[in-house]
Amino acid sequence: MLQNIESATTWPNRGAIVAHPYATLGGCYDDPVVGFIGSELLQAGCIVGTFNFRGAGDSEGRTSWTAKPELGDYVSFYGFMLQYLHFLKLALTPGEEVDSSKPHKVSDGVKNRTDIHLILGGYSYGSLIASNVPTLDTMLDLFQFAPITTPTNKPTPMREIMSTAKRIAALSLEQIQMSHNLADVPDLRALTTSISYLLVSPLLPPISQFLTVFSTLSLNVKTDTPKGPHIPCPRPADQQSSHHTLALFGDQDTFTSAGKLEKWSDEMVHMPCSQFQFRMIDGAGHFWRENGVEVRARHALKQWLSEI
Repeated sequence: MLQNIESATTWPNRGAIVAHPYATLGGCYDDPVVGFIGSELLQAGCIVGTFNFRGAGDSEGRTSWTAKPELGDYVSFYGFMLQYLHFLKLALTPGEEVDSSKPHKVSDGVKNRTDIHLILGGYSYGSLIASNVPTLDTMLDLFQFAPITTPTNKPTPMREIMSTAKRIAALSLEQIQMSHNLADVPDLRALTTSISYLLVSPLLPPISQFLTVFSTLSLNVKTDTPKGPHIPCPRPADQQSSHHTLALFGDQDTFTSAGKLEKWSDEMVHMPCSQFQFRMIDGAGHFWRENGVEVRARHALKQWLSEI
C-alpha cells in the first residue's frame, strides 16, 4: 500500500490499483512510472495499492507465457482492495445505518455519489491485465460468496485474502487511534461501488497478443464459485467504454505507434454512450523519461481525476 489513512480527516472513498510493466523486462511495483502515477493519485485523495506480479522483484514464481496467472494475481489484489475499502468505510462511517437486506446496486457512473470508487489501473503490461479483469458484479459475487474452506478443511485463497484485508484495515484504524469492531465478513453488496480504468502506455496488438500467446484471457478459480471454476473475461472495449476510462500515452511510444493508439482511442471515444477519454503527451515515449513529459502526464491525470 502506498498510503495509509493516518492523516485522513474525512473518509477517502476512492481507491486505486496501479499494476507494473512486464516482469521479464524488469518491471516491478516500485517502477518509476508506477511511482509518479501513484503519487498523483495519492495527491487526489486516493488510497493507492501496488503489488508485484508473480516473478517480479522478490516475488515467488515466474512470469507466465499466457498472462492468465498474472490475471489471477490482479484479481486477488482487486478483491483485497474491495474488501479493505469496505472494512474502512463501514468503520469510519458508523452513523450510517446499512440495511444489508436491501443491498445497494453497483454503480456504473461516478458522478452519482457512490460509497466506494476503485480505479483499476496499470502501466504497459499492467494496463493489459487491468483491461481484462472480470466485471465488478462478478468480482463482488466471487469474494462475497466464496467458500470458507477447501475439502481438506484449509481456508480458501479468497477467504485468506479477506482475512488479510481485515487485518490491515484494523491496523490502519489503529494508526488514527479509532476504535473498531470489524465484521468477520464485509457485506460487499451493502454499499454502492463503482469502478474506473486508468491505462498508461496501453499495449495494442500485436504486442498484446504476443504477451498472451494469442489466447483469450479467462480466470481459472481452483475453488467452487457461484459462476463455476472458469470465469470468462468481458470484452475490454465494452468495459472501458461503459466506465470512466483514461488512456494516457505518448506520441513517441516505441511499442505501439502514435497513429495506431490514436485510431484505437478515436474508435473507443465514438462507441455508443462511451465514457472513454485519452490524452496523448507530445514527446513522451513508452518509458516516460523525456524531459518534461512526467509533468504533463501528471497534469492530464489530475484533470481527469477532478472530472470523475
